[in-house]
Amino acid sequence: MTILKKLSIKNENKSFKYSIFIGENFIQLLENNFFKILNGKKIYVIYDEFFKKFKMNKNMIEEFENLSKRLSAEVFFFKIKSKDKYKNFERLSILLNFILSNRIHRDSLIISIGGGVTGDLVGFASSIVLRGVKCIHIPTTLLSQVDSSVGGKTGINTKHGKNLVGTFYQPEGILIDINFLKTLPKRELLAGFAEVIKYSFIYDKKFFNYLKKNTEDIIKLKSPYIQNIIFKSCQIKARIVSMDEKEQGIRGILNFGHTFAHAFENLINYDNKKLIHGEAVAIGMACAFRLSVILQLCSKTEAEKCMSLISKFNLPTKIKDIKGIKLTSKKLFDKFYLDKKVKNGKITLILFNEIGSVLIKNDVDERVLKKFFNELINE
Repeated sequence: MTILKKLSIKNENKSFKYSIFIGENFIQLLENNFFKILNGKKIYVIYDEFFKKFKMNKNMIEEFENLSKRLSAEVFFFKIKSKDKYKNFERLSILLNFILSNRIHRDSLIISIGGGVTGDLVGFASSIVLRGVKCIHIPTTLLSQVDSSVGGKTGINTKHGKNLVGTFYQPEGILIDINFLKTLPKRELLAGFAEVIKYSFIYDKKFFNYLKKNTEDIIKLKSPYIQNIIFKSCQIKARIVSMDEKEQGIRGILNFGHTFAHAFENLINYDNKKLIHGEAVAIGMACAFRLSVILQLCSKTEAEKCMSLISKFNLPTKIKDIKGIKLTSKKLFDKFYLDKKVKNGKITLILFNEIGSVLIKNDVDERVLKKFFNELINE
C-alpha cells in the first residue's frame, strides 16, 4: 500500500508535531505508521453510524481485531450517532463512561473514525479523560478530512450555540482514506466542498483558479484532482494552525462564513434534514461576500466570482435555501453575540477583501448589521 501524499503539521515553538497521511487503506496506514504507539496497548475505537449504514462495520471490526492480534493489543469498540444534535453533554458523558468502565490507561490510544461530529466529540473526550490520552483521527467525510480533523479544535454544542464548550487538543496523527468519499451521499460530499472552496477565498488565488478550472473532475472524485484538493486544503490549514494554534490572530480567518453558519444551525436546532454544516458555511460565505460589498471592502465583481464558484459546486447561497427556518433580524443578531469570537462585547466578522485575502473586523456598526440582516431575511 502506497501513501499517496503526506504532510507534517507543527507549530513554531515545537510544542506539537504530527503527520497527515493521505492514502487508500486506513488499517495499513495505521499499522505502518503507528506500530510503536499501538503495540501492546489498549485501543478504543470510536466510530459513527456511517459504518452500519453502509454495512461496513463488520469488516471494520474484523480488520481491527486482526490488527490487535498482530500488535498484542486489546481493542474496544463503541458506536456513536453522527448528527450535530448529538454532539452534546449527554453523549459526551455516555462516551466517557464507556471508556472509563473499560479501564483506560494514560498510555492507551483512542481512535475516532467518522465525520466532524465524531472527531470533535472524541477529541474532546480524549483531551479530558485522565487529563489527556493520545488520539488518532480517521475522518470519513470530505468536510472532516479537509477541515475539522486538522488543527486540534474539539468541542460540543449547547442550546446557547455551536462548539461553545471544548478544548484545543492536537492528535497523534490523521489518516485520510480517500475510498471513504466514494460511499458518501451526494449531499454530504457536496457540503464538504464548501470548506475546500473557503481555503481558496481566504488564502490562495491559484487554488481558486484550480478549483474553477477542474470543478467537474473534482466533484466526480477523479484522480489526481481529489487527492490534490485534499492535500492543498490540509496544507493551507496546517500552515495557518502552525502560526496560531489557539486562534489568537491569523487562525481567525478560517472562520470565514462560520459566524453566519453557526447562527443558522443553532436556529434550526442542528437539524441535519434542514441544513448540514457545509451547506451552512456556503450560505454564510455568500452572506459575508454581500456584507463586504456593502462595506466597500471588496469589489462586487470579485464577490460575484466567488459566489459563482460556490454555485458551481451545487451549494446553496441564500437563507431561503434553508428548509423551515424561522428567522428574524433580532434572533440572528442575538445569535451573533453568542459566537466564540465576540471580544470586548463586539462581534468579530471575517470579511472579504479579494480572492486569496480576507480581513478580521470587529468594528462593523450594529446599525449596518441590523439593516443587512433585514435585507438577507427579506430577499
